[in-house]
Amino acid sequence: MERNEIVRVLRELVAESLALKPERVRPESRLVTDLGADSLDFVDLLFGIEQRFGVRIAEGDFAFVARLDLSSPAIMRDGRLTPETVKRIREWLPALGTVGDPAAVTPAQVFSMITIETLALLVEKRLAAGGSLA
Repeated sequence: MERNEIVRVLRELVAESLALKPERVRPESRLVTDLGADSLDFVDLLFGIEQRFGVRIAEGDFAFVARLDLSSPAIMRDGRLTPETVKRIREWLPALGTVGDPAAVTPAQVFSMITIETLALLVEKRLAAGGSLA
């Protein structure tokens, strides 16, 4: 399945799940900040992804954030992620590209950066792996 098709289906799914007009949901829409999703909405979205794509996205798939060793000075300094860390996780969180100062990103901001595009990247990864959970 092509990325454009994945994004289209995800936009529909998110619009349905959050009771939003489809045109309000864009690939760069941040689920929490822009669309008002909460933790229960995430559960609903992950279930919908499994139903529509036949792949399972688990909390562990967001490990690119969870695995950050926040005690390491290479990862975090003065309560903020280092620019190098931001650059590394930007692959999965394209919204980080909109941050004016990469040296000012806090760990709390990271989850607010999950977008439709982030979900598309995860779905694409799962589909490429044959839907496996590995």
